[in-house]
Amino acid sequence: MKKFLAIVLAAMMLLAVAAPGLAEGEVFLWDNFDGNDRGPSGKPELAPNGAPIWWDNWDNLRAKNEEGVLKIDYRPKAYDPEDYDSEDDYFAQAGSWMGNWGEAIDMWRLDGISYCKYLTIRIKGEEGGEEKKMVMDWHPEDAKFYAARFSDLVLADGSHPVITTEWQDLVIDLEASGFPGMTNAFHLRAFAKCIVYLDEISFSEAVAPVTANPTEGMTLPETGRPAELPIKDFLAELE
Repeated sequence: MKKFLAIVLAAMMLLAVAAPGLAEGEVFLWDNFDGNDRGPSGKPELAPNGAPIWWDNWDNLRAKNEEGVLKIDYRPKAYDPEDYDSEDDYFAQAGSWMGNWGEAIDMWRLDGISYCKYLTIRIKGEEGGEEKKMVMDWHPEDAKFYAARFSDLVLADGSHPVITTEWQDLVIDLEASGFPGMTNAFHLRAFAKCIVYLDEISFSEAVAPVTANPTEGMTLPETGRPAELPIKDFLAELE
C-alpha cells in the first residue's frame, strides 16, 4: 500500500511539474530601447525581448535614442482650414495628426506569454504634466480598439498618472483602465506639443495563459479609436 501511495504521489508531482502554469512574479518585457540604431531611420527585426517587430510609428514627432532611452518630441499638426473641411473634420481625423509613437511586437511568440494585470512604463517628462496631453491606445490580437487619455489611466494604487521631470515607474492597472491584459500593437500619442522620455515598458502579474484562441482573456468592451475620444475638450482643458 505504501509503495502504491508513493507511486501515486510521484506521478502527481510529475504532473504538477509538467503542467503549464503561471510563473509567479514573471515580467514580460515589451521594450527597453536598447541599441542606438533605434529610431525613425531604421527598425530592428527583433525587439529586445526577442520577439519580431512588425512595424513602428514615428508620425508628427522627432525621436532619438539616447543610450537606451527613447526621447520623443511630439509635434502634432495644427488645424489648417486648407487641409480640412472644417474643425469638426480635423478632430474626426485626430488619429492622423496627433504625434504618434508606436510599435507592433509579436508578443504571442514569447514562451509562456500570459495576460497580465499590470503594465509598467518607466517615463519622465521634459516639463512635467505631459499626462494631460497624451493618449495610450492599443489595437491588439482581438482586433478591437482601446484608447484613453493618459491622465485617465488607473494606477495600481487607484490613483492616476502624473508625469514629472524625474524617472518613475507608472504601474497601470489594465483592467481598471479599460485595457486587456496583453497586446501586440501599442501606441503613445500626443494631441499637444510635449517631450517625454521612455526607458522601459513591461507587463507583469500574469492572470491567465494566452492560448491559441486570440479572444480568450480579452473580453473587455472596446473603448474605440483615439479620434473617438473628446480630443477637442482635452485641448480646451489645457488653455
